[in-house]
Amino acid sequence: MPSRKWTTEQRQCIEARGGTVLVSAAAGSGKTSVLVQRVIGLVTDPEHPVDVDRLLVVTFTKAAAAEMKQRLAAALSALIAERPEDRGLQRQQMLLPGAKISTVHGFCSGLIREHFHLLGLPPQFKVAEETETALLKEEAVGEVVEEMYADGGDAFRELADLLSPGRDDRGLFRAVLRIHDFVQSHPFPDEWLREKEGDYTLDRPVAETAWGRTVLASVRDTAEGCAALLTRALSLTAEEPAMADKYGPVIGREREMLLSLSAFLAQPGLSWDDAAQRLSSLSFGRLPPLKNYEEEIRKNRVTALRDDVKKRLRDIGTLLCGSEEECREDIRVLSRLVRVLFEAVRRYDVRFAEKKRKRGLVDFGDLEHYALRLLIGEDGERTRLAAELSDRFDEVLVDEYQDTNAAQDALFRALSREETNLFMVGDVKQSIYGFRQAMPEIFISRRDGYPPFDGEHFPASITLGNNFRSRREVTDAVNFVFRQLMTRAVGGIDYDEREALICSAGYPDAPGRETELLLIDGGTREESDAKDAAEARVIAGRIREMLGSFSVTEGEGFRPARPGDFCILLRSKNAHAGAYVDELNRCGVPAWTSSAGGFFSAAEVAWAVSLLRIIDNPIQDVPLLAALLSPAFGFTPDDLAEIRLSDKNSRIFTALRRYARGGGQPELRERADEFLRRLDAWRVLAVTLPADRLLHRLYEDTGLFAAAGAMRHGVQRTANLRLLHEHARRFEQGGFRGLSAFVRFLDRMEQQDLDMAPASVAGQEDAVRILSIHNSKGLEFPVVFLAGLGGQFNRESTTANLLLHPEAGVGMKRRDPDTLRQWNTLPRQAVALTIRRSERAEELRVLYVAMTRAREKLLMVMTQPKPEARLAALAASLGEGETLPASAMLAAGGMGDWILAAALRHPSGGHLRSLAGDDTTAVRPAETAWVIDVLRSPPPEEAAVQAHETVPADPAFAQEMARRMAYRYPYAAVSALPAKLAASELSHGRVRREHVASSRPAFLGAGGLTPAERGTALHTFMQFADYAAAAADPGAEIRRLTERGFLTPQQGEAIEPSRVARFFASPLYARMKKAGRMLREFHFTMDIPASALLARPEERALAAGDSLVVQGIADCVFEEDGRLVVVDYKTDRVQSGEELTLRYREQLRIYAAALSRTLGLPVKEALLYSFALGRTVDASAALRGDEPGT
Repeated sequence: MPSRKWTTEQRQCIEARGGTVLVSAAAGSGKTSVLVQRVIGLVTDPEHPVDVDRLLVVTFTKAAAAEMKQRLAAALSALIAERPEDRGLQRQQMLLPGAKISTVHGFCSGLIREHFHLLGLPPQFKVAEETETALLKEEAVGEVVEEMYADGGDAFRELADLLSPGRDDRGLFRAVLRIHDFVQSHPFPDEWLREKEGDYTLDRPVAETAWGRTVLASVRDTAEGCAALLTRALSLTAEEPAMADKYGPVIGREREMLLSLSAFLAQPGLSWDDAAQRLSSLSFGRLPPLKNYEEEIRKNRVTALRDDVKKRLRDIGTLLCGSEEECREDIRVLSRLVRVLFEAVRRYDVRFAEKKRKRGLVDFGDLEHYALRLLIGEDGERTRLAAELSDRFDEVLVDEYQDTNAAQDALFRALSREETNLFMVGDVKQSIYGFRQAMPEIFISRRDGYPPFDGEHFPASITLGNNFRSRREVTDAVNFVFRQLMTRAVGGIDYDEREALICSAGYPDAPGRETELLLIDGGTREESDAKDAAEARVIAGRIREMLGSFSVTEGEGFRPARPGDFCILLRSKNAHAGAYVDELNRCGVPAWTSSAGGFFSAAEVAWAVSLLRIIDNPIQDVPLLAALLSPAFGFTPDDLAEIRLSDKNSRIFTALRRYARGGGQPELRERADEFLRRLDAWRVLAVTLPADRLLHRLYEDTGLFAAAGAMRHGVQRTANLRLLHEHARRFEQGGFRGLSAFVRFLDRMEQQDLDMAPASVAGQEDAVRILSIHNSKGLEFPVVFLAGLGGQFNRESTTANLLLHPEAGVGMKRRDPDTLRQWNTLPRQAVALTIRRSERAEELRVLYVAMTRAREKLLMVMTQPKPEARLAALAASLGEGETLPASAMLAAGGMGDWILAAALRHPSGGHLRSLAGDDTTAVRPAETAWVIDVLRSPPPEEAAVQAHETVPADPAFAQEMARRMAYRYPYAAVSALPAKLAASELSHGRVRREHVASSRPAFLGAGGLTPAERGTALHTFMQFADYAAAAADPGAEIRRLTERGFLTPQQGEAIEPSRVARFFASPLYARMKKAGRMLREFHFTMDIPASALLARPEERALAAGDSLVVQGIADCVFEEDGRLVVVDYKTDRVQSGEELTLRYREQLRIYAAALSRTLGLPVKEALLYSFALGRTVDASAALRGDEPGT
C-alpha cells in the first residue's frame, strides 16, 4: 500500500499514545482519514497492538459508522495483500465485523440489550421512532394535565391560563412536552429540574441573582459598545476644526456619560433600583448647527454613528423589567408556576415511561438515559459494570465531538478509564446542531483547558489547520471574513492563527476563481418571493454562463463544468428552493432538491392520505375532493363543478352518489359510479386489513405509485409513498391497529406540528443541487452559491411565552387574570438574552460551514433593499479594531450584514465603501482579490429573439378574438366572495363613495399615529376604561390605562380628553348608566346569504342557496325595557350623520340580527356615536328588512 504523506499534526494524531487527546480539525483537514489511520495504527502497533474489538468508536451518523468500517476493511485488506503471512492482520480482519463502531444510540441500544434485566425491560424491546410514540405522548400528557387540574390547585390553573389562553390546553401540553424533551440532553433530568426550580428561591438582592447579573452585563455591554461608537465619532470630528468645535464637546460628554454608566453598573453591591434610576437619567441633547459646512460625507458619518447609539439605547431601560420590588413579586409568583409545571413534567415522564414499557418500546432519549443508569449510580459514582466496560475498551474514540450534549459526554467519561484514554475529534466552528441540544461549550472547555500536544503530557490538544479541499481563493475568503467576525465574545472562540485555514490543496493555476459577492439592489420591495425570484434569476444566469466557460479541475488537468458541479446553499430551503429549481429548469439547466416542504405537504402523500381518510369516513369534503383530483382517479375541476351543481345543498359525497345513480353526462356518471364501487370495496377491506397492507393494496389498485413515479421528481415522490407505507407498518407493529387508529395518528401528528421528514433520496448525479446549509455539512462541491444572505435571523425562539436554556434555565411572562395583560419578567428577559447570544454564535458557525463547502469557487448572493443606506449604517459601526465590535455583531439583522461589514474592509470593497459614502474605513490586508458586483435591478427575463415577417391582419380572426376577449365569466362575482369576512368589510364594500381626508384628521391631534391607529386607540380605551372614573376625569383614566399597559404611550397621547368627556356628558351615556345589562366588545358569528353581497339580480340568482360566515365585534350593547340597543363608536371624519349612517347601515343590520339571535331579545335601536361630530347618530332605520342585505 503506497504510503501517504501526512502533515506533522496529522502524524501526531495518528501516533499519540499514553493519554487523552482532543483534536480540533478544521474544515477539509482530512480528519476522517486521520481517524481511520489512527485505528489502523493502534491495531498494527508493533509493540502494543490493540485488537479492533477493544476499541469503541462513536460517530455522529450511521452512514459515518458504515464508512469508517468500510475504510478500515479496505485498509486491512491492502495491508494483508502486502503481508499475507501476518496472522495479526488476519485476526483484526476477522474481529472487524464485531467491532464497536457505531452511533452513540447504536452503542447504547446494544448495551441495554446485554443488560436489559438490570433495567426491568423486556428482552425484545423495540426502539421506537418519534412518529410511533406521538400518540402515547398525547395520551400521557392529557392524563397528567387532567390529574393536575384535580390536585394542582390554583397555581396550576393560573399556569394553564398563562400558557393556554385559548379554548383548549394545547399550549400547556406543548410546554410539558417541550421541557421533557429538552431535559433529555442532561445526564440527570430531575437534577436539572431541581436546580432550575431552586433558582426561584430568592435569597439575595435581584441584582445579585444570575438573572440580574445577565441583564446588567447586557446593559453594560451595550453602553460600552455605544461608547466605542462615540469614540469613533469623536475621532472623525477631531479631523475637522469646525466639527471639533461644535460637535466635539457634546459627543465627548455623551461618551463620558456611557463610560460612567458602564463603570457604575460594574461596581459590587449595586442595587437594582439604583441601576434603573441611572438608566432613566440617560439623555441626549441636540447637536448644534454647522453652517456653511461642506464636508457632508464626514458630517453624515458622525450623525449616523450618534443616531445608531441613540437607537440602541432607546429601549435599554426596558431590559430591567421593573423595580426591585416588582421583579421580586414576579419571581415569587413564577416560583409557584414553575414548581407545578415541573411537577407536571415529572408526572408525565413516569406516565409516558409506563405506556412505553407496556408496549415494549424505548425511544431515543431513553437509550442514553438507560445506558447512564447502567453506568452511573444514584450516588453519582461509576457502577461495577462501568468499570468492567472501561477495562474492555483500550480507547474510546469520538468523532464530531463538537456536537456532543451533556448526557453523551457523561456517557463517554463513564466508559473511559478516568478520562485517560479518550480520543476526541471535532471542530467547534462547525457545531450547528443547537436545536438538538448540542453543547459546543463542552468542546471549548476541553480545548481551552488542554495544553498543546508535546508527546509527553496529557491530556493534550492538537490542531489540524491544513485544508486539503479548497483553492486559496476560498480559504483566504473564509479566513478574511472570520478573522473579523468570530471572537470569544460572540462565537465562543477567537479565530486566530490556531483556527485559520492553511491552504494545502494542490490545484493548478486557473483564471476566474476569485470569490464573488453579488449584491442585488432590492429597491423598496420587501416581499420574500420577489427577492427569491431576483436571486434565482441572477444565479441561474451565472450558472448557465459558467457551464459554457468555467472549467473544473480533474486529475492533473481541467474539464468543462457540468450541472452537477454546482450547489446552491440556503439557510433554510423549505420556503425558497422551488424558485431556484424553476428558474434553472426554465434556463434549460437540470436542478434537484429534496422535497421542499414537509412530508405531509408533498402532493403524493396528501393524495394517499386523503384516500385513507375517505375510506375511513367518506363524508369529508376536502379529502374527497383531493382524492378525486389526484392522478389515481383523474377527475377534473370541471367534472367536480358539474357534480356539485347537480346538488348544491348536500355534501360532496352525497352529490357524487346521486350523480352516479342518474345524472348528467354518461361518461362522467360511469366514472363516478366506478369510483364509488371501488371505494365501497376498499371500505370492506379496511375492516380486516392492517393499515400498511391496505395502503399497499391501494397503491396497486389505483396506480398511484406508478403515476407519482412518472411525474417530475418521480424518484422523490415514490420514495415518499414508500416511506408512508413504512410508517403505517411501524404503526401496526407498535401495538396500534386498523385504519381508523392510523388516520387519528396522522391527525395528531399534524395537530402537534410533528411533520415527518420526507424520504431521503440521492440527487440526480448531473444536476445543480439546492440544499440547506445543514444538509450540506460533510459535503463539498466545485462551485458553491451561498444564496439568500439578505434574509433576517429567525427570532421566533425568543418570542414564546416560555423560554428554556441549559444554563439560564426557564423564564416565563406573567399574566393578570383580571385584565388579561401580559408582561415580561426578569427571568424570561435573562433567558432571552442568553438564547440570543447562543443563537448568534451558532449562526456564525452555520456561515462557516456554508463557506467551507466550496472547492474551487465561492459566490455569495444577497438582495438588500436600499443598499446604500444599509452599507452606510454598517460602515458607521465597524470600529477600528482587527475584529468587528461585539455590539455590532449582535445588532446584525442577518448573515448578510456580517458579510457586508467584512467586505467593506476588504481591499476589493472600494465600490461598497463608495456606496456607503465612506472614506475612513480601515482596509484589512487580504491575500486574494474578490469580485464585488452591485446589480441595480434583477436582470430581465430573456426572451427568444425570433425572425418574423409582417403579414396582413385577418379581419375574421380579429373579430373572433375581440368577441372572446369581451367574454365575462358569469360566476365571477360569486367566485370572488370569501367564505368568511368581517362585518366591517361588508359595510365598506357596499359604499361606493367615501370621504377621503386630504389632510391629517383633526380628531386625536398630532400623536404620530395613522387615523386607523388612532381609531384603534380610542376603541381600546372604550373597551377597558372604568366608565365612572372616565366620566369624572377622562385624562386621569387615560393615564391609568397607559400606566397599566392597556394603552401604549403613543396611544395615550393621541386620545384627546375633551372628545372623551363629551361622550360621557351625552344623553347616550346617561341611558347606558341606567341600563339593566351592558356588554362591551361582544363577539359574534353568523351565517348570511351570499346573495346579500351582490348588487345585480342575475348575480343574486346564481348565488342562490350559498352562504358565508360573518364575524364581528359589537362595541357596546345594552338592555332597555326588555329590548336591546346597539351602539357602535366611530372616529371617521364625516360631514354629517346621514353620511355615517349610509356608510355603516349594512354593518349595523348584521350586528342587530346577530345580537338578537344570540341574546334572545329584539333590537329596538341602532346608534352610532361619532367622536368627530361629538354626538349620537340614530341609525335605527337600518334595521328595516328581514335579513341582512335585503
